[in-house]
Amino acid sequence: MKSLCAVSCAVLVAVSEGCTYFTVDTPQGEVVGRSMEFGGLSPKEKDEPVPWYVIKTGKNSIFEHNEVAKQCELSHDWKGKYSHVGIAGGPDKQQLNEAINTEGLSVQSHTLRLSQYQKPNTTGTKNICFNNLATYIVSSFASVAEVSAALKNDVSVIGESGTFFHWAVTDKYHQAIVIEYVNGQLNIHNNTVRVMTNDPHFDFHLQNLNQYVWIGTSWSNQTAISVDSEIGVVPKQISHGINLGGIPGDASPASRFVKLFYLKQYSQLNVAPKSLSEGIVLATSLLNTVFIPKGVVAFNPGNDDSYDFTEYSTLKIPSKAQFYFKSYQNNQWRMVDLNKLTFEPGKTKYTLLDNGDDGIKDVTGSH
Repeated sequence: MKSLCAVSCAVLVAVSEGCTYFTVDTPQGEVVGRSMEFGGLSPKEKDEPVPWYVIKTGKNSIFEHNEVAKQCELSHDWKGKYSHVGIAGGPDKQQLNEAINTEGLSVQSHTLRLSQYQKPNTTGTKNICFNNLATYIVSSFASVAEVSAALKNDVSVIGESGTFFHWAVTDKYHQAIVIEYVNGQLNIHNNTVRVMTNDPHFDFHLQNLNQYVWIGTSWSNQTAISVDSEIGVVPKQISHGINLGGIPGDASPASRFVKLFYLKQYSQLNVAPKSLSEGIVLATSLLNTVFIPKGVVAFNPGNDDSYDFTEYSTLKIPSKAQFYFKSYQNNQWRMVDLNKLTFEPGKTKYTLLDNGDDGIKDVTGSH
């Protein structure tokens, strides 16, 4: 039996800041990209990453409720239906941040400081603690439709306000949603833009896209107002990249959302991936645009413990049930094919995500 998040959730919620989600279309299905921005564990350990683990959990696992947050003592246990692979962290390895199951259902948790969860239900509805929701979803359901129906009809997500998550869920049927709890009410958004970051709420980010409509893919043509000057005709475009002028470049959630939306949309419009391999290359390129080095994002001395940086990145392929991961230290993609794994029912195996290897391959001998 697995007791979830007795200590680690409080630690991870305290230091979690930013994450980025998006998808890329390919003829073989979507590629789900995610970057995980996180800090260290304390001011004295600014360079110490949270210990992340790649986990492999078999079907029929029993998940126990937890009491990490006030009100979660009323949450319920459940038995998992599906095997899954993902990334978990914290001292007890039990905070599942993201995963994909054998049915191709992908889920990930992101910080949302404005979250306010539902009240515990004492009759009928199953109570699930907010920090167990990712595990509950990936172990219990095979599609976005099933997740939506359960959250609307069968489940109350509970927890003390001030503990902060929202969730992105994607399946192999090309469906994607964002799950948020606002003022104690469930909001399920049909994520047609295929991007999610962090605060504020999702609908703010949709409206904010309208503030950047000048961004485009065309070469600038100012002949209607151009003037022949002592240096030649002005204004005229003389170098590349001006079509993206004004696109946000900082690491805030609002800026990451805008940047990822416009970059992926224009790339897919003009040079759409023709294969899964090309989709993985594009998703990797997009992840690189939001990569955060250590020490560059300021932290609030009154609330935060240390600097955010991109501790790891992942790709998930729902149509093939494949999971890719890389770390801050090692940028070489590593892949797990769930169809080829042997899962032990009721058991979980933990493997450190980062073993200190930088992933650099010496190819001197081949030249």
